[in-house]
Amino acid sequence: MSKKLLIAFLCISMMAAVLVGCGSKPAENNNSAPEAESTAVATAEEVAAAIEDGSVIVVDARSNDAYAGWAAGANTMGGHIAGAVDFSANWLTATFDDQNNLDGMTREEHLQKYLADKNIKTDSSVIVYDENGTDATAVAAYFTSKGITNIKTFNLTDWKEELVTYANYQLYIPPAAVNDLIQGKEVPEVGAVKDLKILEISWGTPEESGYLSGHVPGALHVNSDDFDDENNVYMLETDEVLFNLAKSLGITTESTVIATGNPIFSTRMAVILEYLGVDNVYVMSGGTTGWTDAGFELETTENKPVPVADFGTSAPKNPDLIDTVAEVQEKRSDANFVLVDNRTEEEYRGETSGYSYFDMAGRIEGAVYGFAGVGNSSSMLYYENLDSTMRNAYEILAMWETAGIDTAKHLSFYCGGGYRAAEVLWHAKVMGIENISLFADGWCGWALAGLDYVTGE
Repeated sequence: MSKKLLIAFLCISMMAAVLVGCGSKPAENNNSAPEAESTAVATAEEVAAAIEDGSVIVVDARSNDAYAGWAAGANTMGGHIAGAVDFSANWLTATFDDQNNLDGMTREEHLQKYLADKNIKTDSSVIVYDENGTDATAVAAYFTSKGITNIKTFNLTDWKEELVTYANYQLYIPPAAVNDLIQGKEVPEVGAVKDLKILEISWGTPEESGYLSGHVPGALHVNSDDFDDENNVYMLETDEVLFNLAKSLGITTESTVIATGNPIFSTRMAVILEYLGVDNVYVMSGGTTGWTDAGFELETTENKPVPVADFGTSAPKNPDLIDTVAEVQEKRSDANFVLVDNRTEEEYRGETSGYSYFDMAGRIEGAVYGFAGVGNSSSMLYYENLDSTMRNAYEILAMWETAGIDTAKHLSFYCGGGYRAAEVLWHAKVMGIENISLFADGWCGWALAGLDYVTGE
């Protein structure tokens, strides 16, 4: 997919968010959860027994941020019951376009995939829990509409055992916590904030990108061409250009940065800033529609950065986070170094390059297929939920295990040019996997260097 085609998709999504999300109430859309019917209520002892013997599937119906570890917004209990799967009530109503989306799937097709991923079948026994008494009811009603009848609900406030969180769940920060930071409130996971910078990352000028149609209040626009070389198949710019970009945005190593926008853009910028040396970088989960669906207003005025002369370092503080073509060429013979190819199956097999502006197709020999999406080079179906939040970490790890990806080894993620792989790397960081890097120039950089490659299965 070309950058301009991708931005067309994202601008459509942005405009939808503006049209439904500029009020103070949660965003409305044409989707609604099935009518709820009364269900039996489970006890804490029943939930514990279900987890112990595995005869009943325990489902967390809250937001994916709460499941990951966040106590923010409407959820006061961060984390999930050990062994519980996720099926967020947000998926039933989140802003989503059945016709125009990167996966080419309807909401219902996504939901059916999630049922299969979590092994929830018509004959399954299920306990669905929440904190507010409405999320679990909505999910239970959806399950019932699909022929699942053995359902109980449970209120998590009755659970007295410790909840489980992702190791670094705070790296994806929910809109409610971002709003708290904007309001000058303390967010424990972030700590003291000396210099808050909110970035909206997308392709094009403020007029072209959709930034002026609506963004998180206070956000500075970052054109992805500012860190990609548009004259060299959008490969990552030099360190000098990256440092100058950070300084032009007023960012230093001591800034607290929140990257917003489509996940493949926001995570790429987050990785770049961490590579350069910014210590406190976070990505807002759910993208712009996550902000409006949470009931927050968008801003449509342009914010101008105040540049700084000193970033705080003149050389990347985390140079090992990004691999160059030469480094990958040297390291790939190491048995403890694994190249993970985060592209579509068609790209991996060499049937297509995935990009309208690049015609060489294939993969780096020895690279392990690590999944990304379907249909085009911007889909992240296997790593994102339909509301642009991170997929269940346990499902990602199981997927990797099936593919033969050994997390005990160093994983270097790559795609065509670094965007999809950056999101996968950020997921890995959230899960606590630290022996990782981004091969930012990816397939395009490798192929342009004239290095060996393979095609086929």
